[in-house]
Amino acid sequence: MSKNLLYGIAYDEAVRARSEQQELIESLRARAGLLFSVAAISTSFLGAQALRAGRLYLPSWLALLCFIAVASVSLAILWPRKWEGATDPREVIETYIEAPKVAPVEELQRDLSIYIYGSYKENQEALRQLAAFLQVGSGLMALEVAFWMIAIAAAY
Repeated sequence: MSKNLLYGIAYDEAVRARSEQQELIESLRARAGLLFSVAAISTSFLGAQALRAGRLYLPSWLALLCFIAVASVSLAILWPRKWEGATDPREVIETYIEAPKVAPVEELQRDLSIYIYGSYKENQEALRQLAAFLQVGSGLMALEVAFWMIAIAAAY
């Protein structure tokens, strides 16, 4: 196999990995938005039922704390971040195309593959953090509903 073909394969794999990572980021953000919506709806409906008695019991306060925590975690996931990933086309043009000696395609593919994969690795820790936030938020959401149910039962 020629180096040209092999560098092309490496480049395609780096682009694929980075694209999958971007899809995962968007998926986590969508789930965080959904989690926040569910928390708000459950607090609205279940909280209204729990507050019918006119008094806040300890489980109601705990449910409200869980709601605030879910909202905070969701917003932490949804907050805009700077993700590593895009190459500067001007730099590519200046370095590989308009340089005194035009770089061969395989050199460009090799260097871009290394750069894209480096970006992928750099984003992994932040991505793990977002996934952990989502897990914590999901657990807090379950606790919130449980506390609302206990508060409703205590009110009647």
